[in-house]
Amino acid sequence: MARILKRHTKGNVKNFITRTQAIRKLQISLQDFRKLCIFKGIYPREPRNKKRANKGSTAPVTFYYYKDIQYLQHEPLLNKFREHKTFMKKLTKYLNKGQVHQAHKLNDNKDAGFVGNWDLDHIVKERYPSFNEALRDLDDCLNMLFLFANLPTTDNKINNKVIKEANRLTQEWLTFVTEKRLIKKVFVSIKGVYYSCNIKGEEIRWTIPYKFPENMPTDIDFKIMLTFLEFYSTLLHFVLYKLYTDNGFIYPPKIYAYKLVTEEPKNVNIDKEELKAGKNVEGHDLNEELKEKALNADKKEEEEEENDEEDKENEDALDKFEDSNKNKGDLLQQPSKYDSPQATLFENFTFYIGREVSLDIIQFLILACGGKTICEADLDMSELKPDLSQVTHHICDRPVLRQRLANVVYIQPQWIFDSINKGELQAANLYLPGEKLPAHLSPWGDAIGYDPTANNGEEEDDEDEMDAEQIAEEDVDVEEEDEDLIAQKELEQEAKGVYKDTANADEAKKSKKKAKSAEEEEKDMKLVMMSNKQKKLYTKMQYSNKQKDDEIKKLKQRKQKLESKRK
Repeated sequence: MARILKRHTKGNVKNFITRTQAIRKLQISLQDFRKLCIFKGIYPREPRNKKRANKGSTAPVTFYYYKDIQYLQHEPLLNKFREHKTFMKKLTKYLNKGQVHQAHKLNDNKDAGFVGNWDLDHIVKERYPSFNEALRDLDDCLNMLFLFANLPTTDNKINNKVIKEANRLTQEWLTFVTEKRLIKKVFVSIKGVYYSCNIKGEEIRWTIPYKFPENMPTDIDFKIMLTFLEFYSTLLHFVLYKLYTDNGFIYPPKIYAYKLVTEEPKNVNIDKEELKAGKNVEGHDLNEELKEKALNADKKEEEEEENDEEDKENEDALDKFEDSNKNKGDLLQQPSKYDSPQATLFENFTFYIGREVSLDIIQFLILACGGKTICEADLDMSELKPDLSQVTHHICDRPVLRQRLANVVYIQPQWIFDSINKGELQAANLYLPGEKLPAHLSPWGDAIGYDPTANNGEEEDDEDEMDAEQIAEEDVDVEEEDEDLIAQKELEQEAKGVYKDTANADEAKKSKKKAKSAEEEEKDMKLVMMSNKQKKLYTKMQYSNKQKDDEIKKLKQRKQKLESKRK
């Protein structure tokens, strides 16, 4: 006799486990369980049949894969969470008894994992075995860090150290993008500014919110967001270290205005009178022999540094292709360090940024495309005034300017965005101060498949197709009218006594109506072979595609109307 299987021992019940069962199995609190799942990348799952997975119950329950919970049982962070729990019990015990000295002593000598003290390096290596996988998952990481870098500090929710760390990591990321000139696209929206770059074949897109004063919402659980931030900061630290060291930069770098600052040795300023008198400077007695030795050593160091710089320049210099023929033809295309046209877009320009323009956005984009910037707001603060004769473009966001220079091009900030998105310099006369600007559309297109950067030729082709369809419909109407005329003539001839054999003609008409093209017949055969489920899915797809096509047509019509109004 076959063995009788027990209920709830096979199938969905065995593959899934509820959250309460998982917490009991791991013997940790709900807060620690959430942290552990976020760190390890384990998320709730939706079984096909919730009733079977929940042993016949229909109550709302959160499910996880049973294998995922088994995988969490061997995580080293579990011990850290348990040690932290015992530490907090001891600390609250001393504080309740009023033993403040013992509490301070325990806090100073703690070895258990406290908040932020545990190490997440091994988790980053587990989740991202290759560097490209880490780059692929960097979008959410950057969005979260830029969000927290813009938030204010609060005593109860967000600590000041967290915001400083997020600000430091984001500045290091932006500095690397500007140094390597990696920016590809930019889009200014209501939520913030969207940027896109390409690193090792992976497109990375992130959003930077505007620097407005933020009101902290009360309906958001910041504990979960801080847990994500803790993991993302570790991930970005790994990625930045790899990027900086692979490109020959020192990490962590010293940054000033999206530029790397190299450390220089501090020289002691000594007057000639002090050298002649042989006075003590910083506790050292300077004799003539020591002076000569120091000067010779400085000269040797300078010569070595010059030789090293020359060697580096020779190594980094690219080969130049020259035409040795007497009758020179077309100019040979020279090699470039950068693989995108955006990298050298503003290389020969110096931009003067007005006070009313947002400096952090415009300065970052200009430096990432090889340009130079002079800020009007920084002129009053700095003692050294830059040479304004080198300015080629003045970026302003005012309708009227009182004074204008002859050799300077005056533009609005949108000229920078559109030039980067198109990969070439746009006509400056469309972006003059006070002019009505062209529409600033997303360079990534729309979710429905609308491409704002499509050429007018493609739109004209679409119009031609529409016209062809209208003409075909008109032809069908004309044929129907011709058939009515033929029938009327036949009736007139019958009245005169002339009869015509219409049997063959009727058969030809019926065959024409029934005849279909080969493609339509194939479609019909495929539909016949489909199951009911597949047919429903196909009809839904056709309906959604039709809706998308209708929306794209509407957007194209709006674009044509706007262009016709401008003309």
